Formats: sequence, structure tokens, C-alpha cells
Amino acid sequence: MIEAVSLAYPDVPSTPGDIWRDHYPVPESGYDEMCAASGVLRSHWCELARFLAETGGEELERRHAEVQRLLQADGVTYNSYGDPHAAPRQWRVDIVPLLMTGEEWTVLAAGMEQRSRLLNALLADIYDRRLALRQGWLPPELVYACPGFLHPCHQALPAGSRWLIFHGMDLARGPDGVFRVYGDRAQSPSGAGYTLENRIILARALPMLYRNAPLRRLASFLETERATLARLARHHPENPHVVLLTPGPNSPVYFEHAYLANYLSLSLVEGEDLAVRDGRVWLKTLGGLRPVDVILRRVADAWCDPLELRGDSLLGVPGLLQAARGGHVALANALGSGLIENPGLAAFLPLLCRQLLGEDLKLPSLPTWWCGNPDDRGHVLAQLERLVVHSILPDQPRWDGSQLDATARARLVERIQAAPHLYVGREMLPLSTAPVLEDGQLTPRPVMLRGFTVVDGDGYRAMPGGLARVSSGLETLQAAVRQGGISKDWWVLAPTPQKHVTLLRQSYGPIFVTRDGGDLPSRVADNLYWLGRYSERLDGTARLLREAFGRLLEWEQDNTDERCLDDLLDALDIPAPPVAESPRARFFALRQALLGPMVDADHPGGLRITLDGMLRTGRAVRNHLGDDSWRLLNRLQQRIQDPPANLGARQARELLEEHLMLVAGFCGLNNETLPHHQGWLFLDIGRYLERVLRTLDLFHLAFITARNPGLPLWEVVLTITDNLTAYRRRYRSALHPTAIIDLLLFDEDNPRAVGYQLRRLHRHIGRLHQAGGSPYRSAEERLILEATTTLQLADIEALADLSPDSTHANAELSRLLEALRRPLLELSDALTHSHFSHAEVPRQLIAMKP
Repeated sequence: MIEAVSLAYPDVPSTPGDIWRDHYPVPESGYDEMCAASGVLRSHWCELARFLAETGGEELERRHAEVQRLLQADGVTYNSYGDPHAAPRQWRVDIVPLLMTGEEWTVLAAGMEQRSRLLNALLADIYDRRLALRQGWLPPELVYACPGFLHPCHQALPAGSRWLIFHGMDLARGPDGVFRVYGDRAQSPSGAGYTLENRIILARALPMLYRNAPLRRLASFLETERATLARLARHHPENPHVVLLTPGPNSPVYFEHAYLANYLSLSLVEGEDLAVRDGRVWLKTLGGLRPVDVILRRVADAWCDPLELRGDSLLGVPGLLQAARGGHVALANALGSGLIENPGLAAFLPLLCRQLLGEDLKLPSLPTWWCGNPDDRGHVLAQLERLVVHSILPDQPRWDGSQLDATARARLVERIQAAPHLYVGREMLPLSTAPVLEDGQLTPRPVMLRGFTVVDGDGYRAMPGGLARVSSGLETLQAAVRQGGISKDWWVLAPTPQKHVTLLRQSYGPIFVTRDGGDLPSRVADNLYWLGRYSERLDGTARLLREAFGRLLEWEQDNTDERCLDDLLDALDIPAPPVAESPRARFFALRQALLGPMVDADHPGGLRITLDGMLRTGRAVRNHLGDDSWRLLNRLQQRIQDPPANLGARQARELLEEHLMLVAGFCGLNNETLPHHQGWLFLDIGRYLERVLRTLDLFHLAFITARNPGLPLWEVVLTITDNLTAYRRRYRSALHPTAIIDLLLFDEDNPRAVGYQLRRLHRHIGRLHQAGGSPYRSAEERLILEATTTLQLADIEALADLSPDSTHANAELSRLLEALRRPLLELSDALTHSHFSHAEVPRQLIAMKP
């Protein structure tokens, strides 16, 4: 029995703007987590209520805004599934936690742990002896008609193995105060990472409250999960290789996958990163194949193995199921465990619990009737307006009987009668409510919870807390997340404040050190390479646009020569606007043309498209980037994707300045925080390969194909490469093409010069891992050597007379630029073939000497 006291317990006078103003409107029917009745506060909420009242609504709103800012800065998102181009949905957290007493938690945790034991026993039985089916405890058609039951998984685990390692369950309290389970999650039970992030973010926004709060900590649960995963390894138990298998950056919860992989010290991999050889699973790395012992799976069952399950899957690993059968890799959870997500099982769990465990079910499910049973079907059809009908097939709608008109109800009845074993009816009880901060006031809103259990020794351990979501009550927790609802931190109270626990603690075991980056997955190296290219491409485009807007403003103000704008338009692949009737009309036409790459999401080569590539590759390597780098990338995304309305030329130029500072900060942080091993090498190779190609294009434009060659365009080249000051300091003369070529083509100490860039690429490529340990130069080494040698052997004297009127010198420069471009363009393909394609070289060829 939970004690309750008067709402006046916080002993804070009611004042205008107080969060208690107009009292907290407790629903007349139902259960509220904070108040037993209107004006009657539950005793375990008293300290928090005092803090909220003393803080006041205005300050709480400020803290709430700070929480949202921190979440945005950390890039905490929930992606829109199925639309890779959609902007990720911002994760939202309410500042008021949801409290639960330790006594309540003890009862709830026992029920959750028993449910996990029961469902694990059920999976072990269904995929082996099938006693539940043969004895009639469970109808066969409910199992065999469910797509979650996978026939190839029969006896797929070695004896004694656990089917259910990590279990998520959606919970809610009904009007009677009793918790019930609304659904089970076994294939990809998301939420644990978001739970931890909610706790960390709110602790940063409300440090005094969280530091002294008597709540149970979450980190020890995650430590149990990490230890459990390590114990699953059959090979290398002293140093098991555990990976987290994700569908990739387009997954709705990819943030959590990267977050947990980083927090638990796991390798984040996709299906293409893994291969099965000789019955074992291997990770494709730059240093060769590395064995995998345990896979924490976040890919749905049927998509995990295109060889034995869904043949059209691009997310899985061919042969994974056979490797699991042989016991050479452990899966958490086992393939086939998605069967427990069948909503029809809830009707049979009380009987199954008595038969399989010899216990009464402690934690009830939502009242459920399976329509394959004639009596249950009769009840569902008779009470249809009071029930919600679910199909046991995936991706099917839910039918709320109370919302159906006569025609829709008749169609639903026909569907049920045609295939009754595919449908269940569930009674939807009103959810309990919890306080949510809205406009400085506390308002009761329905909440659902997601709790988690993990294997711990011979039993299971429940996470002390979990993910709470404000919900309408009719949708699942996952649907509430997709619709952009608000999450809450779920507190389980302890008698006294608990010590902070972290996984970053002192270890007394053996330390295994790898410093060269040879264990980096090839896909990660590929994405780092393209992240470098996209970041430099964005920088180059922004520099061209900034210079174009600058020239446009100078022309407007001083009536200077604006003909070089035509060449800048060519460099940006922007069609020249039609001839205008007046200078003013030409100004507006040019401004509109230049705004296209800035604001048009579909403009080829524009900022938005380049940023999309940068974000796509950045998300794919999220757990390799530092927190500050990721925050800068998020800020860059906000600035580019949400530009101010009605941009003028001056505002556009200022915005581009900000873009350039953010890109420079992002690249600089990566250079300062990433270890300078294989991953950083590919990132830097991508940057400088893109830079040297763009520099060569700039030379070709200014000296070979320019519509308006001469001093204005030469100055543009120096300004875009940020070398105008360096030119004046070194040459102390008027602009001369030979001096510009010396500074930006041959100088090996100028980071913006082709000579420096080629030297840097040559050095980096020489440090890359080479397959087979061949003593001969790789294709990429030969190509960069060719480009470097071409530049070093160039006839500088032939370029000395370079000018708009010098045909011979211009032809020599054109030949030199083309001779440099050709091997550099081939270099990208060579890198892909050598390091990213995962092509296997026949063993007899490796042994041969050229």
C-alpha cells in the first residue's frame, strides 16, 4: 500500500506562475502515478514535488530547453524508417522523472524475470521437443501460422544454450494499479541506450537533484549485460570478440546501436562486414579476417541469413544460422526468438507458466482472447466495440472496435471468420498517468514503460528502471516513439542515495592493445574515406559560393568588373541566367542563381546534397567520431538544412562564413582526436584527394577554359584557396600567373598547393595495410607515385610565359593538369578495390612471385 499525503506537503506557498497553480488535474477514473486523488500526493513523490515547487515553472522550462539543446547537440535522434532522406526525428525528454518505490519494483522485477524465464523455456521447447504443442498447452496453428516461427531454427542451438538473452517488454499500469504486459520484444528490443542517455542528459541539466536522489543506478545492469555477452563465447573466453549487428544508419534506432556499441565496448558492424568461412563468422577488417565469437543482434530474425531465411535480405550474413548451429558463434538473441512477439501467446501464458516452470504467472498480460478458439472468438465478436483486434501477422493494422463504423466492423468480422487463428482481441485498459511539464505547469499524461531483463547466471536480472513514454494508450511504445512522443526517465527509488557506477572503471584483467587500426572493419574505412571527401567537397563549394557572393556585392556597391562571376557559375555548374534588361535585374538574377546551391535540397552539387553524403557516412562511423566532432556536425546540419528565409546576398555570404568555420572545426577536431592509424589515414586521404582534384579543376578553369581570364580571376583563385596574403608576403608584386602556379602547384610546404597534397597522399598511402605482405607496390602506390613524379618532372620553364595570350604555355599547362588528373581519378577506384571491396585473392596467386 502506497502512502499518500496532502499536496501541500512541499510547504511552498502557491504563487502566480507556480507549477501547482489551478492544482494538478488528476483524472477522476484511473490511476495517477504522482497523486492518489486530487490534492493528495503519494508519499514517495514528496521530495521531488518540493524540488519542483521550489524551482518554479519558469526555471523548469529553462532547464527543459537546456535538456532539448543537449539532446540535439549529442545527436540523439529517432530516424524515420524507410525514408533515408528524411530528417531524423528529434528525441524529446520530459524533465520530470517517473518515480517508483523500491517495494513496487521488487514485485515488478520478480514478475519480469519470471516472464523471461518462461519465454526462454517456451522457445527451447518449441524449437526442440515441442511438448507444449503435443500436450495441447498451445495450439499448433497459433505457432506455425506466425511468421515469427522459423522452421530452419529447429534445434538450432547447442544443448543448454539460452534462446533469450536480452528481453524487452512493454508495460503499463491499469486503473486498478496493477502492471500488465502489453507486448514482448526479442528481435531488436530497443530502448536501453535511450534510457541511459535520458539519465545522463537529465543529470547534466539537474545536477543537484540527480546527485542526491535515492535512485538505483543503471550502469550495473549494462555491466551485467556485457559480462553475459562475454560468457557466451565458446572460443577465446579470455578475450572474446563481441559485435553489435545493426541494419545500418537507416535504422530508426541507429543512434542507440552506436551508443550501446560504444558504451559496451563492442564493434558496431553491418551484415556486409561479416562473412562465414569454415563454419565460423569473421569480421572483414583492413588487417584481414578476424573471428567473431558473439553477436548482439539488432536485425530482425528473418533478415539475418539470406541463405536459409529471407533470400532477398541485404542486411544479413549468408551461413549465419549454420554457424550458430555448430556452436561457433553465439547470438543474442537466438534466431527464431521473434516468436514470443506473437500477441496470441498472451492468452496461454498462465497455463504455460504452470506447466513449464511449475509456478503461477506473477506478471499478467493484457486480457487477450485468441479467435482460433471458438469460445474466445464468440467473445471477441460479441464485445467487438470494447476490444482492439490484432493480427499475428506482421505489418498489419490494429482495429479499435470503438472507432469502427458498421461497414468497417462487418468487414473485420468477415476477416476474423475467414481465418480466425490469425486474430486476437485485446481489452485496452486506461493507462496510468504521470506528470509532464507543459508551459510551466504539470499536466497528467498517459504513460507506457519499456522494461528490460538480461541473463544473469542461471536466471535473469531486470534493469532498475527503463524507458517511459507519454502515450495515448492505443499504440505500442514503438509507435509512440515513431510519432515523436515524449520520453521520461523512470526512477526506481532506493532507501539511500546510491553511488555513481560507470563501466569506465579500473580493470585487473589482461589488456589487449591494438594501435595500428588493422582491426578496423573495411566498411568503416570506406565510410571514413568518403566522409573526408564529402567534408572537403562541402568546404570547396562553400568557398566558391562565398567568393561569388562577395564579387556580386562588390559589383553592386562599386560597379566593379563582374565578368568573373560567369566563370564562378561555371565552377559551380550553375547555368548562367538569361540576359537581364538592367544591371539591377542582372544582380537579382545572379543572386537567385547563387542561392540555388545553398537552399535547394535537390540542386546537383549543392550544399544540401553534399551534406547528405557527409551525414550518411558520418552516421555510419558515429562510434568512431569524438563527441565534439559529432556536435559540430549536428550544428552544421542545422545551419544548412534550416537556412533563414529570404536570404539576401550579404546574409548568404555571412552564413557561408559560418559553414566554413564549422567544417574547419569538424576536420580539425577529427585531426586532433582520432588516433592517427588506419581509420584516420583513410579520412585524411579522402580529404586531400578531393582537395587536389578541386585545386586542379580551379587551375583548369582559371588558366585554360576561363571566359574572362586575367587579373580578377587570378585573384579569385588565390582568395578561394586562402592564399592571397601568402602571395603578397612571398612575392611582393602584382599578380603573375607564373608566381601563382609556383605557390599553388609546386610548393610542397603550402597545404593548399598540389605539391603538398600529393606528398601527403603519397606518405599516407605508403602506410596503408597491404594484403598478403607483397614486397611490390600496390596499384594505389603506383598511381600516386605517377602523379607525384609527373609534377616533379614538369617542365617549369615551359610554363614561365603563361598568360591569356600564350598558346604554347597554356597547352603545356593543360597537358600537365590532365596528366595529374588521370592517375588521381583512378586512385579512388584502386583504393576501393584494394581495401573496401573485400575481394578474396586465390591462395595460389598470393604465393606466386611476379
